[in-house]
Amino acid sequence: MKKYAGLSAVIITGLILAMSLSGCFKSPTDPYSGGSSGSTAGITANNTDTTTTGISATASQVTTSGVYLSVVNQTGNPIQSSYFKGANYQVTYNGSAIPSGSIRLSTASGSGQAISSSLVLDYSGSMSSDIANLETAAGTFVNNMQAADRGEIIKFGTTVVREQIYTADKTALHTAITRATSASGVTSLYDATYMGITDTARETGQRAVIAFTDGYENNSTIITSQTALINAAKANGVPIFTVGLGSADSTGLQAIASQTGGFYYSAPTSAQLAAIYSQIAQVFNNTVILSWPGFTYQSGATITITITYICASGTYTSSVNVILP
Repeated sequence: MKKYAGLSAVIITGLILAMSLSGCFKSPTDPYSGGSSGSTAGITANNTDTTTTGISATASQVTTSGVYLSVVNQTGNPIQSSYFKGANYQVTYNGSAIPSGSIRLSTASGSGQAISSSLVLDYSGSMSSDIANLETAAGTFVNNMQAADRGEIIKFGTTVVREQIYTADKTALHTAITRATSASGVTSLYDATYMGITDTARETGQRAVIAFTDGYENNSTIITSQTALINAAKANGVPIFTVGLGSADSTGLQAIASQTGGFYYSAPTSAQLAAIYSQIAQVFNNTVILSWPGFTYQSGATITITITYICASGTYTSSVNVILP
């Protein structure tokens, strides 16, 4: 991997959720208020959105193409990329302000880039009654993939098995998901997620690992600590989105997601998994690639971005700080 593809030191302010908001806030004073449309200063208001009460943003990658930004509301649903223009962003690069009029925006899904996602699925013994819902959820994610998108399937219990290497063939992905696999053994979560990281690091464009578990790591032999897993993800520029079922290790899963540029989702029961995997697919499809003339990847540079979103229920902001390795 070229160094610029790695995002090994990401500090995200105002971030992560467990189906509830953490670290984002409604602006106490609304500098964009006024006017009958509720939209000034070049920001287009989403007057149909009456449910958002906060936003959370993350910078999942930085490459020579720009900064990949995702924004979700307090329930984990993505804010549509069409509501973000240059005026929505206040950006400084190494302390110098970037004029909003010079900011260029695109999306991976709109630019023809493939979105590559590794689905890491827990088949340990405690999952025996939830496998059907898990496989339905993973299938829902595959159905939401665009034509150019690529995916892989990894299953784990005591051992880790790569059921399907990266492919754009949805039929092959569905076959790998539903291939008979019994739930058994313990939880090699870190090793399975690490396999997803190393495979995904070889992909181009927008990339992510989606790691699901209903429990706690208790069996990995290659990556034996949360810190080592997070460092591996950062070194390879691969964000980890985590999904925890029931009494899963929510604290650990939140930390893994927040420190690698992903989001954490909690499912009280497996019946909620399909909706969550659909949410994550929509987050990927609405990720914005932010750049400006003269943008370069400079090791040690600091990028600070404040995102503003105006909707019928108010004005909300979230800030992201990125230190390039």
